Amino acid sequence: MHRQFFVIDGHCDTLSKLDDINNLEYRSNNHVSLSGLYKGKVAIQFFAAWIDPSSPGSCLHRELQLIKRYKRMLDRYAAHFCPVLCLADAEDAFNVGKIGTLLTVEGGDVLEGRLSNLETLYNAGVRLLTLTWNRSNQIAGAAMDDQKRYGLTSFGIEVVKRMNALGMIIDISHASEEAFWDVIEVSEQPVIASHSNAKAICPHPRNLDDGQIRAIAAKGGVVGINFYPLFLSKTGDAGIIDIIKHIEHIAGVAGTDCVAFGSDFDGIEALPQGIEGPQSFPDIIEEMLKLNYSEEDVKKICHNNFLRVMEKVLK
Repeated sequence: MHRQFFVIDGHCDTLSKLDDINNLEYRSNNHVSLSGLYKGKVAIQFFAAWIDPSSPGSCLHRELQLIKRYKRMLDRYAAHFCPVLCLADAEDAFNVGKIGTLLTVEGGDVLEGRLSNLETLYNAGVRLLTLTWNRSNQIAGAAMDDQKRYGLTSFGIEVVKRMNALGMIIDISHASEEAFWDVIEVSEQPVIASHSNAKAICPHPRNLDDGQIRAIAAKGGVVGINFYPLFLSKTGDAGIIDIIKHIEHIAGVAGTDCVAFGSDFDGIEALPQGIEGPQSFPDIIEEMLKLNYSEEDVKKICHNNFLRVMEKVLK
């Protein structure tokens, strides 16, 4: 495994599984561990703060509690983690050999219909917002919500514009097709699908069609390959070769500049055969090299494409 192929992973749900006892030093039942991140040469891990919007109580309050958990994690592992708010922070982490952590929020329900809450999240260190989760909300319709199919709401348009102004990455994973195309039209910055795959390979509602992939590429964004077997293959029986199939399809449709990794570790109940956690990234990389991917293209997929988006969007 060449050291030059360090990885940026655009999505994991590990925060939801952490507490003061269940930590990152031992894997227990979690996909992500400190040793796994090091073995996998993960240079930056995007940590998603997700709360179930259907649970009782204020979404924002519960979200801020989860962000406190993230900050406790940073304090506990200060010798290993470096929070990333801008590209310079990522470079600092690289230089001192620490793992960069970028805080994200999955599901715009946490805004509770108030634009001021977006700034609250930004001031708390959040640098990416996934506009929806599985249910449609006050921002946009969701891909998995058959009851409420719509695009960006008027509030959603305000959110997208404010995210552009603040320097936050817009993530359209989970968004309905209508919302996707509205975001493409409204956003002046690159948008990403942090953990989504190619519908042509696996026709799941959460995956993207070729037109959507081309649109993300045209905006300078990326598609992070999701490792959930049901998003990788029609049968749900998937392995490393299925991850490669999605990489190859997206690269064939729109070039290698828009492909990245968005594993969804700890947010999925099953993993592909041959994947145990971030420690398995080198196996995927070796497979790409065996298939004669150029070193330049492998570096793009591993990290350079995400670095380009971060440089463009983050202030």
